[in-house]
Amino acid sequence: MSDAQGTQGPRNRGMQIQIWIMLIMVGGVMLAGTLMQPQSEEQRQQLMELLGTTNQGNLVKPAVDAGSIFPTNPDKAEKWKIVIAGGESCDAGCNQVILDTRSVHILMGKLVRRAERVYLADTEQLQQQEFDDLSLAHPHLTIRTDGLSEFKQMLKNTSADWDMADTRYFVVTPDAEVILYFTQDDDVMGLLEDMKHLLKYSPDR
Repeated sequence: MSDAQGTQGPRNRGMQIQIWIMLIMVGGVMLAGTLMQPQSEEQRQQLMELLGTTNQGNLVKPAVDAGSIFPTNPDKAEKWKIVIAGGESCDAGCNQVILDTRSVHILMGKLVRRAERVYLADTEQLQQQEFDDLSLAHPHLTIRTDGLSEFKQMLKNTSADWDMADTRYFVVTPDAEVILYFTQDDDVMGLLEDMKHLLKYSPDR
């Protein structure tokens, strides 16, 4: 009887040590994840710079505060925005971007409610009939005929500055910071990867 207890003792102690090691490892990972979880968009950007970015889109450097165009409400859970802008009119290229970003929005699955799409245009680009047709074809697209010229001005002296001859789309945080942009030559599925990544590490507000 004593021999059996003697042989089981070291084995039990070994198993207990393994269990403690596993618990410490799991606890360490959870603690590190909690400490590294960004509590603001500024912290998120710092974390991305520290770990290295895996974004598919192009970084807007420096990030642009578009709060005057997309004012935030502290009492409201603001959404991430996919902002479409540019083009002399909403031509075939513009319509393709709108369709592509709609597909991305749908493919976001359970995260879809945390994002919205906004098309910035002006009355020269978008006549009333075009506005009506676009609204009918894309009921979940917010169409604005204000803010386009201001948006273009904001992007001057940044990596996203362009002449607006072509349509581009941008990622805007809930704090109204423009952080990423895509051209029509970019794979729109890169937007899906970026949105999922950003929403995963962003506090749900």
